[in-house]
Amino acid sequence: MKCSPGGPMKISGPAPDPAARGPAGAPEGHSRNAPATRAGGADLFNQRTFAAGLRQTDNPLPLFKAALREGYEALRQAFERGADIEALVKRQSRLVDQLLILAWQRHIDNDALCLVAVGGYGRGELLPASDIDLMILARRSLQKTDKTPLESFLTFLWDFGLEVGHSVRTIKECRGEAKRDLTVMTNIMESRLLRGDADLYAKLRAQVADSRLWPVQKFFKAKRLEQRARHEKYNDSDHKLEPNIKESPGGLRDIQMIGWIAIRRFGDIDLIALVKNKFLTKQEYQILRYGRNLLWRVRFALHTLTGRREERLLFELQRGVAGALGYQAPGNAGVETFMRRYYRTVREISRLNDMLLQHFEEEIIYRRRCGRIVPINARFQKTNDFIEAKHKNTFKRYPFALLEMFLLIQQDAGVKGVRASTIRLIRKHLYLINDEFRRDIRNRSLFMEIIRQPNLVGHKLRLMHRYGILGAYLPAFARIEGLMQFDLFHIFTVDEHILTVIRNLRLFGLEKYQSEFPLCAAVIKKIPKLELLYLAGLFHDIAKGRGGDHSRLGAKDALAFCRLHELSDYDARLVVWLVDRHLLMSKTALRLDIDDPETIARFAEKVSDQNHLNYLYLLTVADICGTNPELWNSWKAALLSNLYHRALRELRRGRERPILARERVKDTRQEALTLLLERDIGEREALALWKSLNNDYFLRHYAEEIAWHGANILRHRQPDKPLVAVKGSARRGGSLIFVYTRDRQNLFASITRAIEKLGLNVVDARIITSRRGYALDTFIVLENDGRPVSARQRGAEIKGRITDYIARSGLDDSPENWLKQQRLKGFTLPTRVGFTPDLKNNRTIMEVSAMDRPGVLARIGLAMEQCGARLQGAKIATYGERVEDIFYIQNADHRPLTRTAEFERLEKAIIGRLSA
Repeated sequence: MKCSPGGPMKISGPAPDPAARGPAGAPEGHSRNAPATRAGGADLFNQRTFAAGLRQTDNPLPLFKAALREGYEALRQAFERGADIEALVKRQSRLVDQLLILAWQRHIDNDALCLVAVGGYGRGELLPASDIDLMILARRSLQKTDKTPLESFLTFLWDFGLEVGHSVRTIKECRGEAKRDLTVMTNIMESRLLRGDADLYAKLRAQVADSRLWPVQKFFKAKRLEQRARHEKYNDSDHKLEPNIKESPGGLRDIQMIGWIAIRRFGDIDLIALVKNKFLTKQEYQILRYGRNLLWRVRFALHTLTGRREERLLFELQRGVAGALGYQAPGNAGVETFMRRYYRTVREISRLNDMLLQHFEEEIIYRRRCGRIVPINARFQKTNDFIEAKHKNTFKRYPFALLEMFLLIQQDAGVKGVRASTIRLIRKHLYLINDEFRRDIRNRSLFMEIIRQPNLVGHKLRLMHRYGILGAYLPAFARIEGLMQFDLFHIFTVDEHILTVIRNLRLFGLEKYQSEFPLCAAVIKKIPKLELLYLAGLFHDIAKGRGGDHSRLGAKDALAFCRLHELSDYDARLVVWLVDRHLLMSKTALRLDIDDPETIARFAEKVSDQNHLNYLYLLTVADICGTNPELWNSWKAALLSNLYHRALRELRRGRERPILARERVKDTRQEALTLLLERDIGEREALALWKSLNNDYFLRHYAEEIAWHGANILRHRQPDKPLVAVKGSARRGGSLIFVYTRDRQNLFASITRAIEKLGLNVVDARIITSRRGYALDTFIVLENDGRPVSARQRGAEIKGRITDYIARSGLDDSPENWLKQQRLKGFTLPTRVGFTPDLKNNRTIMEVSAMDRPGVLARIGLAMEQCGARLQGAKIATYGERVEDIFYIQNADHRPLTRTAEFERLEKAIIGRLSA
């Protein structure tokens, strides 16, 4: 099958329908003003009825509308029945062709014009909401009288439902625009003649085919830069939670990219012919075709579900798309299976894109150059700075070379990549990596040497993953390739997350990241063996998706690996401990009260020494950043830093000299008093204020916070009105909102509702009630993007809104956050409430796990008020679609809740409020 010179690239099946060539067949034999060639398949609307209707009416608009609607409905029904997607794409192109040509015939009577399909429509690849791009090719510049029929034609298209983009150009203008704009050049390369003068169109194609317009080398380089920029826009990842099926790495654009280069280089070749020219194997061609068809089906479902040109596989659409493609299973199993297939497919497309573009580079850029060949060893050499196997049987003779190659790349900064022919050899010989290969001392040593290299560890592990080596060498890793978790918390697939964590660990040691991660930069210098840290990162989530505790299962995998690779007992135990306890630090910081000395003591006891603490801290930060970069913010940085330093002091002090609460209270009071005196606050005033506060207040606040509270309270001259103070940046990492007012019913609910209406997120709350009946409530808040609040810009607004809400008798029931509700529509999580006694601190710890929703804190606050529970403090954690919040509570008598009836009543009230 051939296209006309420079014509649209096709991916055809083994036995393609000759009619699938589309309207732009070779110019010869194409009669002047002939209609477009049929695109295959039965008509999508009744042609006879349509033609008869046209003859009987002066207003054809309703007929065109009905035909388009009838055609689209037939396509939708065929898709739902599981029709072949290639046939559907052709049929939709044919439907549009027919209606366009009929409309053209009614409006245009000008032999000097051609109606030309360009871009994706030129390729004959239309889906329900695809762009329909047209070019009106004119023999000469149009006069005003020529434009009126065209304007009428284009208006008619929009009126009956075809949203078209168009341009009107002469051949000279086409050449000029194509020279200036690569996109225009590409669109014309893919064009098809729909109606008009075939000779005029042939002249355009001859102009575009002129090698001087875009020399193939220049075209290739420009397209490569264009693709790199596009990939960077999507973080060079084809494994993100909400991929763009058209533009992301491994998307439809990557397939089209191969076609564009092939057209410019070979003129009349299609992708099936790349097999004959040994640019593609038959298997690779089928992978490409299969991948494109899957993406077409996903795109068809997206357009149908949304009724618009939606190319993003948005989270809230994934379940619907999975169902439309037949992935239906209980819970999240169906959508997770579908997304895993999607991710594995786009990774294969991405691999082939890399390999083929490198083939083209060698053919186009290096063909006429003398290859710069530099021997490396008996098995490898560098050719034009790309590493390659010296012989096609290199890997068969020396299987260990499959790993050796990546070590050589790490050790030679001059290697730009792997030659395409060698990439193909790697894929061909993956079968050699079996149990015998893994037991071979050479291979075990090579893998550990790759992990121990000072540079490019993360990058080369990612490259090994890309070429299939990593999954072949570590079968446990292969099991999580493309595995996604259907939630809003994990934005990467598990394999991508693991590799991102290892990359983060590597970045901590680079000077350019010291300002962003200062404590990590300091701690990583104390790590004796970085390879143990990388191994912990590699195994920490490797058991996801198996059921059970993934930390413990992953620890077993890590132990087997360490024994196989003959790590020392100490090193093996450290790696296994890190994998098993990789969530210990984040859970302690985010879910427990780290102002409680006992919490720090228990954590330090579990960590046991500074070396374990250092490794765990680095792994924890890398894990949080690698789960979702947006989760890392100044508050979490400060929280983990505080836990690290407090645990370090505890480890140095030793358990034989525990930190006594009364010593901390005494030290904090003295430090705060010194700060107040510096602010011209008298000692007598400060002590009088503190008389109404118990020791819990001094344990749960820093001295500078206490001084800030005190200065504001003692300068507040209106005791009957609420005091609201805002501090933009604080030691705790977020911003502080301090509220001092007479305690009253629903106070916590009113304040948190006001904060939510301000678009701020509460991450921590410290609730204190003085003996005089005043509330001293401190909220740590962040903007929605994770930044601290600007007190200068928003301070007055915050004070005014909170003061207003405190004064109200009821809560504002205005519409909730619509965007958040939309993203949460696909979830149904039960609300769970648990209680744990904390008698040592005279309180009960209540844990609430529920669906995130607007006003969740205020609703929980109302439930607590309803049941007479008094709040001491809260730790707020949001994990995508769910919240896991900790509340420290007492009963009305300032005692812990202990009775089953109290627990049941409070649980029922919270579930009721959150279900409302």
